Amino acid sequence: MRIDIFTLFPGMFAPMSESIMKRACEKGLAEINIHNIRDYAKDPHLADDILYGGGAGMVLKPEPVMNALRAQGYQKGDTVIITSPAGRPFRQEDAAALSRERRIFMIAGHYEGLDQRVAELTGAAEYSIGDYVLTGGELPAMVMTDSIVRLLDGVLGDAASLEQESFNEGLLEYPQYTRPKEYEGMSVPEVLLCGDHKVIEEWRRKESLKRTWERRPDLLAKIPLSPEDKAELKGLEAVYHDKGNFYIALVHYPVLDPKGHTIATSVTNLDIHDIARLARTYGAKGYYIIQPGEEQKELVAHLIHYWTGGHGAKMNPDRKEALDHVAVVDSLEDACRKIEEREGAKPIMVGTSAKNRAGIIGYEELSLKMERDDHSYLLVFGTGHGLTDALLDTMDYILKPIEGRGEYNHLSVRSAVSIVVDRLIRE
Repeated sequence: MRIDIFTLFPGMFAPMSESIMKRACEKGLAEINIHNIRDYAKDPHLADDILYGGGAGMVLKPEPVMNALRAQGYQKGDTVIITSPAGRPFRQEDAAALSRERRIFMIAGHYEGLDQRVAELTGAAEYSIGDYVLTGGELPAMVMTDSIVRLLDGVLGDAASLEQESFNEGLLEYPQYTRPKEYEGMSVPEVLLCGDHKVIEEWRRKESLKRTWERRPDLLAKIPLSPEDKAELKGLEAVYHDKGNFYIALVHYPVLDPKGHTIATSVTNLDIHDIARLARTYGAKGYYIIQPGEEQKELVAHLIHYWTGGHGAKMNPDRKEALDHVAVVDSLEDACRKIEEREGAKPIMVGTSAKNRAGIIGYEELSLKMERDDHSYLLVFGTGHGLTDALLDTMDYILKPIEGRGEYNHLSVRSAVSIVVDRLIRE
């Protein structure tokens, strides 16, 4: 196989002359050539230009790129790849398909990208290696080249290793261990020392399933699963989903007024009832109302007593069940102490806000943490115009704000709690 890579920065490809890529080339199994696009421009300093229509950054011009391709023997119909953040995700199946090609022309995009006419003239496939931003397409070009070349016959010494590694069956690879047997108090799993290959393979399959379920659950929908696999996954789900490891806190002080002043807000009957019912429905272990005002606390206590011990409890047992999990405390610290007494450790606090802040966490990421983590989580919501900055600064995480379709963003706290909890607590 021959791969020709076209770039503005050929010096970045020095790692391609090491390790497996080096051996593949020395064996004559692969030929990797790096070409400087500037060498094919009328002026080496004018390989890129400004965008038509305006905008920041520069775009690679079509002439030097096409000149470079043609100088290396490109003909219409040849396989051309462009690295681009706008490309489709590069997958293992793409690497496998490309490893069967005789020759590949690969263009490393840079700056704001490549003039679209190059892709249209060559019929190029555009690939991205992930949902993040890099300074250029050189690193993706190296990643894809490595992924392709290592699949060529004879490149890897152990064919069995190639067959068993991650993604070949659609699952992530199981944990690996080598000597010594004991290291810093940690031992190799005994099953790997038993000598029974069938038992070892069963353990590895289960570990692959577990690792994939924990880290890449999206892959499980794409592969055939045996009845044994499905039973194993069902067991994992039962272990994690039965933990019910979260609490809800509704803060009435300290919160903000419309002018940004710190105030205390009054409790509302709807907030008490509706959030209690939500908490019970989604399996929260408790719902704490943070209210230091004595009269306000008495009001909450009276309402709760009516529905949990008075006439309301007999009239509506379902409401009683929900309100049995409600407690009013003076401060967020008091709520954390009560949770620590119950759980044996302080909860991880997750703050919410209608405004974007630095270091926010997304719903999917936090949901996975909550499912997999042994710690309890306390979801903290603010009344009024939200939690104060001082209180938000004490949080372990700040959740991404809820965003609607327009500029209007004034949900009731009951609605916000419902949306957040529904997004986080997956079925």
